[in-house]
Amino acid sequence: MSHTPTIDPGDDFARLLVQHDRALFRYIMTFVARHDDAEEILQRVAIVLWRKFSEYDPTRDFLPWAYRVAYFEILKFRTEAGRSRLIFREDVLEALAETRHTLSPVLEAQHQALDACLEKLNAESAALLRRRYGESETVAALATEKGTTAKALYRKLDRLRDLIADCVERRVGFKGVVSNCE
Repeated sequence: MSHTPTIDPGDDFARLLVQHDRALFRYIMTFVARHDDAEEILQRVAIVLWRKFSEYDPTRDFLPWAYRVAYFEILKFRTEAGRSRLIFREDVLEALAETRHTLSPVLEAQHQALDACLEKLNAESAALLRRRYGESETVAALATEKGTTAKALYRKLDRLRDLIADCVERRVGFKGVVSNCE
């Protein structure tokens, strides 16, 4: 007896979402200032994408479709949080979306270079950068934990940022690439 495997659209959805969730998160961060807000919007986007997945055309790229859904979720979030000073007007959001779309290849190249440059760091330095910028831990809390002063930690972070920036620039020619897009 032969068994024909069934194709589960949930598997396809999960694979696509996992493959593109960090790119979606970076896209959302273009429009919102707070990491926690971006995480909230990403969760909302995932729900909407799942609900609308039957409308997705698998012959087309997933990410542009997901970006469009994310854009509308960002607008909804903006409306809900309308009293905040950090919410952009709709025309500003549209301009950001267009700029983000135009710079997408450049940003992706820079992100790949950044990942490669971070891999070159020792584990302690990589963990420090991840905790400070990825997890938004304060310099004061990190300095206390490491038994150093905030000033010394700021100097170390400055050196690490310069090192990473130089590495990324060498890998993708950051200044030249951006000026070519203007």
